[in-house]
Amino acid sequence: MMSRTVPTKRMPQRTTPRPVPVPPARLRAATVALWLLVASSIFFLPDAFVRWFLPKDALAACAVVLASLAVARGRLPRWFVAAASAALAIALVSVLISAAPGVQLMGRWPRYEGLVTLPVYLGAVWAGARLLGPAAPADTVRTLVRAIAAAAIVLGLVSLLEAFGARPIATDLARPGSLTGNATDQGVLGALFCAMLILPVLRAFARPRSAAVAERVWLSAALLLATATVIVSASRAGLLGAATVLGILLILEIVRSTGPQRLRLVGLAALAGVVLVGGALAVPFTRSRLLGTSPLSTQSLEGRFTFWRDAAAVLVEHPLGVGVSGFLNANARNSTSESVLDSPHNWVLQVLLAGGIPLLVVVVGLLAIATALGVRSWRHLVVPAATGRVAAASLQADAARRDILAGALAALVGFGVALFTHFTAPSTTIVAALLLGVLVAHAPEGGFRHRLRSRSHRVAATTGRTIFLGVWSIWLMVLVSAEFPLAAGVANAARGEIAAAERAFDAAYAIRPWDADLAGIAAQSFAAAADARVPGAAALAVDWAERSRAALGDTVSTERALAVGQFANGDAPGAATTLAALVELAPNDAAIAVQNAIVLYTNGDSVGANREVLRALKLDPRNDTAVQLQEILRTD
Repeated sequence: MMSRTVPTKRMPQRTTPRPVPVPPARLRAATVALWLLVASSIFFLPDAFVRWFLPKDALAACAVVLASLAVARGRLPRWFVAAASAALAIALVSVLISAAPGVQLMGRWPRYEGLVTLPVYLGAVWAGARLLGPAAPADTVRTLVRAIAAAAIVLGLVSLLEAFGARPIATDLARPGSLTGNATDQGVLGALFCAMLILPVLRAFARPRSAAVAERVWLSAALLLATATVIVSASRAGLLGAATVLGILLILEIVRSTGPQRLRLVGLAALAGVVLVGGALAVPFTRSRLLGTSPLSTQSLEGRFTFWRDAAAVLVEHPLGVGVSGFLNANARNSTSESVLDSPHNWVLQVLLAGGIPLLVVVVGLLAIATALGVRSWRHLVVPAATGRVAAASLQADAARRDILAGALAALVGFGVALFTHFTAPSTTIVAALLLGVLVAHAPEGGFRHRLRSRSHRVAATTGRTIFLGVWSIWLMVLVSAEFPLAAGVANAARGEIAAAERAFDAAYAIRPWDADLAGIAAQSFAAAADARVPGAAALAVDWAERSRAALGDTVSTERALAVGQFANGDAPGAATTLAALVELAPNDAAIAVQNAIVLYTNGDSVGANREVLRALKLDPRNDTAVQLQEILRTD
């Protein structure tokens, strides 16, 4: 009997799905978005009244628009969206019960950390997750590193020029701050750049010498200039942040490495520490600040403790906080003519003031979960579970993302340490927000539910989102445009050109009619002109001060401008009334006491004037005007 061969069914072979081609325009959008986000940290407008804050926000918003057009490589997890929404809700409630909800909702000058700036920070987090999520190719990760290297080189070159006495950007500050406008921001940004460049430089030198020589030189120069930026900034917060970055990266690399590699890493870390500390001690100005031999450094350190005590006193009175941007007016009783602060210079106190303990719990919980998940993602990439041809093809992207995650972890921890003595600003916070998005990103949407959405539905959603973000970015650019007439108004008032100054301030106020601080700046400019007896300035000082105080009462600078305008306009009784309330509002301000003494003396109250002069001299024994007024009173 012949056997019959039964034909076997041929099983189909598993093949790797063919990737869907990505339109080149969407790839370019991702590249440009990353470059703009990083560049926003060093971007400024030379002719703006405040060059350093709103221009950075507007450029970052443009980058978020481009991120919306790019292919999604990741997304924000639902827990993050829920926690961020809860934090915003708590902050909103705190603002609505604050003393000036309308003004604080938009944010106060000069950082406008309300509806103007906070969405920019959230947009940077979203863009970081979208562009640099788990599905990001190695080229996109390299784009981020290249952008950071370019920014570090530009920032470092300007920092070195300023350290040698040059002033490429006009300023009268002893510590100019390079492209950030603030020396501490300069040092902290340099530390963030170091965090993202250290591992790419180590990897570049681990490759064969014939490979990527240009990249090795480029990245090394960027790292050296980022380190120099930290050192010449003379910022103790920046140096502490850089040291924290170095320690975190060393720990992560030791965990990842084995045997002799660990000893080599410890040696490299020790060498880097020597370079950082040695460089800081070699620069005279930085050395004097570190060792406390500079009077300014001692004053700055003592001032921090004063700020924290003042913030604690405000929190005792307002346990639910005073709302975003509410610290300046709430702290008026503790302010002096030398220190008027809009931030307590500590991120924990800043969060407490914005929304009390509930907001702090949400924010700390969010950051703790983000850190834990970031470490878990990094560990997963250190020892990948998958093997074979498909996994091998993605090893390059995994290695690049592993280093970016490690850098982001180190950068954010260093940033948090630095903010224990500093405040948030666009120059540093936009980059930190971008890295936070990288840290918490989940894989982009996929699977059955994603396929159910038709292509037309996805296109419509992307188009709608991009249009909304585009309108938002245009709105921010319009807000920035007010800085130019505002600068012109201040300059014209200083020159005594009152009519031109009035036109310029009107133009700026037409763009930002909600901005009570802008009206206050106009009032102060006209008050200074009125004090110099420029005709027509006094009435305008009163008018602009009334505009400002209508939306934002109990602002010391505005009330002072009002009193000056009233006095110069012949309304001495009105000035006396304004100053009497102002003395109650800011009892520790010697300049206000002197101003009140002059008005009281003019009104014939020599006893009251003498009392105010003595109080001014007790607050500030070196006040020349008070000394001269005391001599006049003795003569009388």
